[in-house]
This record gives sequence, C-alpha cells and structure tokens, in this order.
Amino acid sequence: MICQREGCSRVVPPGRRKYCSVECSKIVNRRSAAERSRLRAQVYRRERMVKYAPRTCLACGSSFLSEGPWNRICLACSERNDAYSYARARGNALSSPDSDDQILSKRELELEEAQPPL
Repeated sequence: MICQREGCSRVVPPGRRKYCSVECSKIVNRRSAAERSRLRAQVYRRERMVKYAPRTCLACGSSFLSEGPWNRICLACSERNDAYSYARARGNALSSPDSDDQILSKRELELEEAQPPL
C-alpha cells in the first residue's frame, strides 16, 4: 500500500494504516486542521455579514433597505417614534423633544395654578 499523503509515494510499512511515517500523518492533519479553521472562519463571516434586503415600512408603506429581518420600520418613521416616545416619557405626548422644555404641559400648568403664592 502507498502513503495517502499528496506528494508522497513511499510504501506504508507494516503496522501503519494510511501514512508511511508520523511526519506524513502530522502534515496531513495540520493541513486539514488549517482548512477546517479557514472554513469555520468563512462560515462565521458569512453568517455575521449584514444582509440588506428591501422591506416595506409598516408605518408609512415606503420601501427601504433593511439590515435584518427584525427591522420593519424605515429610518424616518423610527426617528418620529423615538421623538414621540421621548415626549411621552416626559409627560407631554403632543410636543417634540426640542420644544418640550419651552412648553409646559397641562399637568404642570394645573400644578402651578393649584399652589398658593408664597
């Protein structure tokens, strides 16, 4: 039987199965380990790569490129939602975050009217 390593044409001695020497088996195993590592890295990069896909915004119906399956709202609608959420958290859902400090909400006005002057 001949050694199964590429480039080696020596006869496999009795007591060995595939390779003629320990060196040949190490070379093959080292190559295959490096190849497995390269393949794992390629698969990892492919899976982690951002896949852009055309989507339809659920809020306004416009088309946009999405970075993943979880993104269903376009950037403009997302920013509008963030501004609304910010204002709502502050207790004033009708104003934007920029004018939120300038305009007093109804609740704040009621509190000021209810307090007696000092």
